[in-house]
Amino acid sequence: MRCINCSKDVPDGLFCTWCDRKQEAEASRYAHFAAHPGEHVLHPGVMTTLFPHLGHQKVHEFRWALLAGLACVFLLDVAGLVAAALLCAAFLVPILYLIYLYEAQVYRDEPAAVLGFTIGAGIVLGVIVTVIVKNTTSQVSLSSVFGTDTTALLTLGLLVPVVQEVIKPLPALVLRLRGTFTEQADGIVFGVAAGLGFSLAETIVRFSAVLTSLPAHTDPGNWIYPLVTFSVLLPLMHGSATGAIAGALWRVGRGTFGVLEAAVIALAIAAHVGFVMGSQLLSDRQFSQIIILAWQAVVVGVLLIVIRVMLQEALLEEGVDLGFSQTTCPNCHHHIFASRFCPRCGKALAVSPPRSTANAQAQPATEATPGLEVQ
Repeated sequence: MRCINCSKDVPDGLFCTWCDRKQEAEASRYAHFAAHPGEHVLHPGVMTTLFPHLGHQKVHEFRWALLAGLACVFLLDVAGLVAAALLCAAFLVPILYLIYLYEAQVYRDEPAAVLGFTIGAGIVLGVIVTVIVKNTTSQVSLSSVFGTDTTALLTLGLLVPVVQEVIKPLPALVLRLRGTFTEQADGIVFGVAAGLGFSLAETIVRFSAVLTSLPAHTDPGNWIYPLVTFSVLLPLMHGSATGAIAGALWRVGRGTFGVLEAAVIALAIAAHVGFVMGSQLLSDRQFSQIIILAWQAVVVGVLLIVIRVMLQEALLEEGVDLGFSQTTCPNCHHHIFASRFCPRCGKALAVSPPRSTANAQAQPATEATPGLEVQ
């Protein structure tokens, strides 16, 4: 058939395998997220944004793993094991992402290089930067002067976040220089991994004194709110900001870096500054902890949407040389004849995880195509 949007000859299906638009007049390129069909591009889904290579079922498994980890953090806090809860919170999202890199085999044939230059190097840089910041700003009391002392405001609320965002993408960019990973989706994933490693190190170093001084059993008090920040919101902020910056810088080597990519970098840095500065200013003015968490969630949501738009554009632009081939869609599990996107569900094949044909539960392509309900 001929696609009514791009006018190319494509296999019969609900979606065009070239432009990924529905076979409807003037279908929007943002109507559905190519990495995970069924969601709008502007929907800030955490798992479907940061785990783009996972299939539909695997995303649910990782979502349940995240919820189980949060439940462990909560139970440890309720039991008075605050130090253990803090450690669990710091490791939760980075460990999940490490499992994701292994499960989706994003590293292809270079696991040591990818893991070393992303999460590993992110941890090393996080330790170095956080120790330097902690030692050089030890005389500054955020709880008393942040927002009123100009030096403290500019140093801890502006300078430190900017320096962190300059340093955090460096490990991921080393992989770009190797020439093995050229797709922008790789840059986003590797940037997120480096940011999560940095977040893990920052949390451990910042609370090292607390971890060593707290008794085995402690009154949980109001620890539950900071634990939500350190287990989910802070790692997501670090990972998303660095992923967006690395994804934008991934275009430098191809000569396609422009105003839009520069705007993405500026927005990511501004989001980091807003996360830190806004949280502290709200705390200084004694706003509810719920309000502070809501502000942090808004900042993270904006960063996730930025990454989704970047990833959508990258998937629509890249992969034009894949050529037509018979394969099995990891999302809808049908045998398909496609080039870039599944004609049945719209899944981008460029971010499909490796799939064993022996385990593929696919329906034959010769069957009549029923009305497709995308999850």
